[in-house]
Formats: sequence, C-alpha cells, structure tokens
Amino acid sequence: MSPMSATGPDINQPGGVFHASNHPNIAGREQELRSLADSVRRLIVATNDNSASAEQTAQFAAELDAIADRLEATVSPDYDRYAVLPSSSRANGEPPEHPRDLFNYDYVLGPYNPLALPIRSEWHPPKAICHAQFTHPYEGPPGCVHGAVLAAAFDQVFNVANMMSGVPGPTARLSLHYHKPTPLEKPIVFEAEVVERAGKKITTKGIARCGDVVTVRAEGLFIMISSSEIGSLRREAAKKWPDLGMYEGDANSAT
Repeated sequence: MSPMSATGPDINQPGGVFHASNHPNIAGREQELRSLADSVRRLIVATNDNSASAEQTAQFAAELDAIADRLEATVSPDYDRYAVLPSSSRANGEPPEHPRDLFNYDYVLGPYNPLALPIRSEWHPPKAICHAQFTHPYEGPPGCVHGAVLAAAFDQVFNVANMMSGVPGPTARLSLHYHKPTPLEKPIVFEAEVVERAGKKITTKGIARCGDVVTVRAEGLFIMISSSEIGSLRREAAKKWPDLGMYEGDANSAT
C-alpha cells in the first residue's frame, strides 16, 4: 500500500492525479517511479518501527540486498539529475505550472526521492500551501517532529513561495520560533509568502499549524539569483568533479 498524504492520494499515486514530469529521467515512468519511491518509504518506516526476530531481520536484510543489487545495476553513469535545474522551467521565464516541476528529487518535497516525506506543495497566489503528516523516522522529542526536520521543511516551503513568485535564490538566513511541539501522525499545514523585496534581498515568512494551532513561525532571507547564475554553479561543479558522469557534458563546455 502506497503511503498517502494527509489530504489523500498525491500526484502519480494510485487514485491520485497524473502529473507528467518535465525531467527526462522521469518522463514516461512517472507512476512507476513514484511507486518505487513509495515502496522504499514504507521500508524506512517499517525498519524504524518493526519488532521482528533476529532471524527475520537477517532474512529481510538479505532479500533487500538482492533487490538493491538488481536496482544498482540499472544506474547509468550518463544520468543527469540536473537536467531540470531549480529555476524557471519554462522557456518564457514564467514560473512552472506546478511547484513539483522544480523539486523532483528534493529531499523535502521530491515525490521521487524516498528520503522525502514528501511534503505536498500547492501554489495559491500569493501563498505556497504545503501539507504533511510526519511519521516516526522524523521524530525528535517523543511524539513530536524533530526541530531540524521542521527547519528543512520551511527552507523548501519558502523556496516554493519564492520560485513561484519569480524570485528564486539561495537561503542567507533562516529563523524559526517554535511556539508549541508539532505532533507526529497529524495533518500539518505550512503556509509561506514573500513579504518584502529589496533589490536582490527577498524576505519570506510563514507558519506551520496543526488544525488551528500555530506550532511554528518562521522567516527567511534569500538572495535572488538568475537562471544563468544557477547554470554557472553547475559549470563550477563540473570543473571540481569532472569524474562524475552527471557533469560530463558541462565539463567539456565549461570555460
């Protein structure tokens, strides 16, 4: 059974809405890759929560090792995970149709990254509205979401608001005020909105709430950068790590 978000089936899950990916490594197998990622998510939760015997645990590990061997054999050195960079994905410079188009493999929002919950992101101008229901692997204090997990969540929820508002850029400062513990296994809603633009400096604010109770308030300062500057970061990575197949094309063209 696929893990569902607090608001029902997510994109490309059984019963959910099909959303075509703009990433060449995902297009054509969106639902299948989502299913694979969801299966690994189930394994992460079950590994965290199970009480199997030592003999059963060893058997599970051996079976999973065999599957991992088969899956690793399909990994291509030519795979380019940066085929779609976290900037505008439209030729006319407009924000993408859906926030997920920018975060396919993101570890907070990415539907195809099993380390991500993932947090479900929606764009309701001028706000990014994101939904989550955190499980035990994200636990900090007993029964509560880890504060570092919430900080990572806000960083990317703010990124959704910034990018969809046309002002993408890296984080310069992120501050959180934890008003109350954020519970596990309860629907959590994040809200984020760009509130100030001063040159390249972007200020974004948001909250996390459980029902009507605000558990966290956050504020971030971001430095807006252009698509060409993001491309430059990629070329610099190609120079530093030329042996990585994902950068080969850029290493040859980097100046």
